[in-house]
Amino acid sequence: MKNGFLIIIGVSLLISCNKRTKELEMDNSSNIVFSDSLGHKISKRELINSNGTFNYAIYGIEDVPDAAKQLHNKAIEFGQNGNYEKSIEVLLEANKLAPKWPYPLYDLAYTYLLQDDFENALKYYRLTDSLAPKGFFTSKTALYTLENEKKGVFKKGLYKMYLSLEWIDNPTEKLEMTKKLVSSFPSFAPGLKDYASLLEGVERENVIKKGLELDSDIETEGMLQINNALILENKGEINKAKDILTSIIFDTRSTYGNIEMAKFVLNNLTNK
Repeated sequence: MKNGFLIIIGVSLLISCNKRTKELEMDNSSNIVFSDSLGHKISKRELINSNGTFNYAIYGIEDVPDAAKQLHNKAIEFGQNGNYEKSIEVLLEANKLAPKWPYPLYDLAYTYLLQDDFENALKYYRLTDSLAPKGFFTSKTALYTLENEKKGVFKKGLYKMYLSLEWIDNPTEKLEMTKKLVSSFPSFAPGLKDYASLLEGVERENVIKKGLELDSDIETEGMLQINNALILENKGEINKAKDILTSIIFDTRSTYGNIEMAKFVLNNLTNK
């Protein structure tokens, strides 16, 4: 009995030591939970620290002079008051002071869009994308839609019409208007993405599946894939869901917004 007791203690100590060694190894590797054949890695710590959003408002702002920031704020005020010409004038001044800051360019594009100047809107969304190739707010979707409007694939003004849905607060009205947009433009994947977010169950799943079959921008595709991963999770296909999310995180084309959302969802899955 005594020897048996000592053996149990010895085994317990061995298990404890092995467990502690593994814990140290995990700590030393930052607790890597996912990696791929190309050497990309992501740690549990990185997943935990993600809240699902990326703050584009501070992107590239580190070296921006205060004068440029103040001009940008003034331009926003002019725009909110409907003085678009003055807003454009001030945004151009801000851009001169901070030529590598994408925010004034992005707001220039949006201001031109509000005036139905689609040519200049496209010009400044392109410039925004050149400074922020990993996305800047909705720049990827804007660029994709306006370029296809110019080619005649989509009707002129589609992107402006699509953006107007964002300002509808009433859920019933939003669902109705989004459904109308999708009915009028069934090949417009961003519309299907937004429509799916207002649906539930099989109907939502079918819309997401249809959206993934269409040509789209990388931001829209990423969000559709993330929602598809959530559907797979609900079906118990967690490994498939994780594969989709990690592919988004490791894809060099993915936007910062999609990467952070994929990390957030993946972290929730790894806790299950």
